[in-house]
Amino acid sequence: MTTVTEEAKRLTPKGETLREVFLKSGNLCAFPGCGRLMMDADATFIGQVCHIEAAEENGERFNKHMTNEARRQAANLMLMCYDHHQKTNDVAVYTVAKLKQMKADHEKRFSHPDRAILEKLTDWTEADEPAHAINLIRLDKAVGWGHSAHELTEAAAELKDYVERLRDMPVDLRRFMGAVAKRAVKMEGTNAVQTSLGGFKILTSDIKGAFRLGERAIGERANLLDAYGFGDLDTIDTDLGPKAAVRIRNLKSGWPLWLDLVRFCEVESEPMEAFTDDLDFARLDG
Repeated sequence: MTTVTEEAKRLTPKGETLREVFLKSGNLCAFPGCGRLMMDADATFIGQVCHIEAAEENGERFNKHMTNEARRQAANLMLMCYDHHQKTNDVAVYTVAKLKQMKADHEKRFSHPDRAILEKLTDWTEADEPAHAINLIRLDKAVGWGHSAHELTEAAAELKDYVERLRDMPVDLRRFMGAVAKRAVKMEGTNAVQTSLGGFKILTSDIKGAFRLGERAIGERANLLDAYGFGDLDTIDTDLGPKAAVRIRNLKSGWPLWLDLVRFCEVESEPMEAFTDDLDFARLDG
């Protein structure tokens, strides 16, 4: 590794560098699941330019072998809201590798050329190549299963078959499943959500209010889930009688995969898009 002899000094990023970082950010905080804008409606920049490897000594993840010029390059910068900038100051959790992966995942959402340009009618599900899990060690640790290596191997095999079917589903419908699962975890313990060995159900009225979707749009998605074998329209018994609900089915073993994915993403600060869009289930391995 090249030894850097210059004194560490914070250099202001160049204008073209900041433009690159901003355009690739999609005007959103790069932290997984955060929807805070980096520039408000009045064109005021309200985000923060964050260094992956600190600009100055004693800063988070400072790399003495990096030049001052390299520290202000786009590859070392990402945009985040104040709260998540502070959160990622925990260097034990948010390592250089973790932040680089976070940056790459976020920027990929806004720079996917094969989905951004549609020259002809193409079945894009054929381009989705899953990355399968093998041992699920990271998932096991994140959700607190405490399974044996044999049990994890069996679960990974079941997951592989499930993901192979999942790849045939349009990405928008996979995103819907992920969003509904996140909502269900958020509303756990309320009368809006019901779980069983068959899957989890959440009231259509709750989805309608949370996502501002009409009943017809929700019904169409539920019917498609039924057609693909991943869910359907069902009901939840309430004080006012049975009410319509969307059900996401568990795997054949009863494994509530989507609820566990939400918890995994929360614990490990991973984006749900890694699973819904990229089918990158290898992230569940240790």
